[in-house]
Amino acid sequence: MLLWSSVFSSVIMAQQTVNVTVERSWGLLLGDEVNVQVDVSTLKDGIDLSSLPQQGKRYGTWLYLKDIDDTAQSLIFNYQVINVPTKNTLIATPKFNIKLLNEEWVVIQSVSLTIGPSLASIDEDGTGKLIAKTDFSPTLIDTTKTKKQLKLFTVITFLSGLVLALWHFGWKPKNRQPFAQALHDLSRLNWQRSVKPDQASRILHTAFNRTAGTIVVYGDLDQLLERHSWLMPLKDDIDTFYQHSAEHFFTRQAGQGPSVNEVKKLAKACRSREKMA
Repeated sequence: MLLWSSVFSSVIMAQQTVNVTVERSWGLLLGDEVNVQVDVSTLKDGIDLSSLPQQGKRYGTWLYLKDIDDTAQSLIFNYQVINVPTKNTLIATPKFNIKLLNEEWVVIQSVSLTIGPSLASIDEDGTGKLIAKTDFSPTLIDTTKTKKQLKLFTVITFLSGLVLALWHFGWKPKNRQPFAQALHDLSRLNWQRSVKPDQASRILHTAFNRTAGTIVVYGDLDQLLERHSWLMPLKDDIDTFYQHSAEHFFTRQAGQGPSVNEVKKLAKACRSREKMA
């Protein structure tokens, strides 16, 4: 008798219910959210939160339980409609049993909701092609202005790149001053995979030859400096450069020519004087 009494008592307790209301029971479409409020103010004992249903989970075909707000007066189940039928349909929210701190159980009854389709039929009889309702149709944005700006940006980018390329690779190199061209050619050596040891020296010799209007050898330096006096402050460096070149190019046992860094340093110094000449 005690066993049957205990079972019957448990069944009676499990049938205790609370008031359940919904803020909106109709006009729900795909993606809409709806709150189901459970009044727990009449319960004497608190709720065992571990008995609440799992949040962030889909329940049934239509609803997804995002979260549950727990207050002293109510439980608020926040659902989102994640699926809709092809016509208006009456559905019910999930039914749950929750446990109180006194070990009793309370039933959260389901409530009815009406959810509608996100598609509409062209034909009245519903047999035609399904299309998106006006509410779900995308809002078209005028892209004419954006396209014009994009075209203008593309043209400006292309022209800027073209000017930069022409500047880098030489806009009419023959009109450049000799040492300006030498610096340009020396800078391009950094991009070459293989560079001959005397290549930098040859570039600088070409600049001196163009400046003098003839081939300059070591014995002609005084004439070069006399005709182009703006090079006179660099006399010692130029003299050293030509001595190393003579030992490298014009002796049987070629000595080591000027290093690339030394050549670049002298070319920069000559270019500085060239600009002020």
